[in-house]
Amino acid sequence: MSDITEATVALTGATSELRAAKESFELIREDASKSINDVNANFSEKVASLTITATAGYRNAVEKASGGRNTMILDDQGNENIMVVVPRFNCDDINAAVLAATGVDMQLGEGTHPAFRTNGVDRGEILVGKYLASSGDSGGCSVVGGVQPRVSVNYDTAKSLSVNKGENWHMMSMWEWAAISLWSLANGTVPRGNTNYGRAHDMKHETALRADGGMPGNTSGTGRTDTGSGPDKWAHDHGAFGIQDLVGNVWEWMDQMRLEDGRIITTLDNDPSIVEENWYKHGAYFDSTSDSQSGNAGSQILNSTITNRSGPIGDGSYDYGYNQNSLFSAIAKDDSYVENEVLRRLLIESAGDTGLTGYLYSRNYGSRFPRRGGAWNSGSNAGLGALYLTGARSISYDSIGFRPALFV
Repeated sequence: MSDITEATVALTGATSELRAAKESFELIREDASKSINDVNANFSEKVASLTITATAGYRNAVEKASGGRNTMILDDQGNENIMVVVPRFNCDDINAAVLAATGVDMQLGEGTHPAFRTNGVDRGEILVGKYLASSGDSGGCSVVGGVQPRVSVNYDTAKSLSVNKGENWHMMSMWEWAAISLWSLANGTVPRGNTNYGRAHDMKHETALRADGGMPGNTSGTGRTDTGSGPDKWAHDHGAFGIQDLVGNVWEWMDQMRLEDGRIITTLDNDPSIVEENWYKHGAYFDSTSDSQSGNAGSQILNSTITNRSGPIGDGSYDYGYNQNSLFSAIAKDDSYVENEVLRRLLIESAGDTGLTGYLYSRNYGSRFPRRGGAWNSGSNAGLGALYLTGARSISYDSIGFRPALFV
């Protein structure tokens, strides 16, 4: 056999061995890849299972510790939310309790309070954020204690952050605020809060942790406090498992109500799916007792029309007058005004002074969106009855936050 032939045979054999080795390597690599993928899939499944187990364990611990009054909901963005379970109640039962305690007939009517009704259908309960909303993952928000509330958000941003948490999530409504306030009033547990730079203005020994670490009552720096860091008397039920910081700390945006050139516009029950254009236009207006269009134009008066406007129709600015009253229940009613049970159930109209404190501020020109509760520097202006109807939907300050709620 010639040298060339031998070389050719050797080369052919080497090529065959190389091809066989390559095929063997590909099989090994395929098996390795499959094994790695199986390991990864198994690892992911185990991590997911552990996460679900941990989340369920956390929720069970919260519910067990609170006797079912609190729960933990993980929203669609992966953020934790400690929620207070608020059971349905009847208006007539609340009315009877308030009448017995204060001698005031609030004239709330009978049946389920509308906070527990959506499009005419009753709910057994609602879930309300135990704390003010704070920053969360994925651009969202959380409801947890011991952190700073999320502030400097306008009405639409606050509403979007609440809705984006998932199905049936929404920004706390005027209905929900009113229901919680009425429950507190009937049960003798009207809360105090951070109304004086880290302390309660009316019980100065009640303090919470300030954002700047400053001394309670010191008017320099930021007097806003961490969520839920105050005493139990700052909760709606005066207990460890109640809704925290309703009074003071930061004003809270409310959904399902606006003031349009002085006219009161709301939903008729707790239905966040109704678009603003379809909210009900009441025959009720916040009129002014003065014809002044600058500065403090005096108190409001509930009227069937506007006789004194504090600024031009449709003007959303703050360039003209405003109205204020130190107690929402002290607002007078014009002789032509038709009293409105819906507005009494919303704590907008009152049938008498029951002790719910809080100033009412309003402008009866332009579109104005509600905030309730008060801020860290509000003093006696704060309270469950406090209602701010002077601002446009676009404003955002470090004294304004919000609170998510959930239907279950």
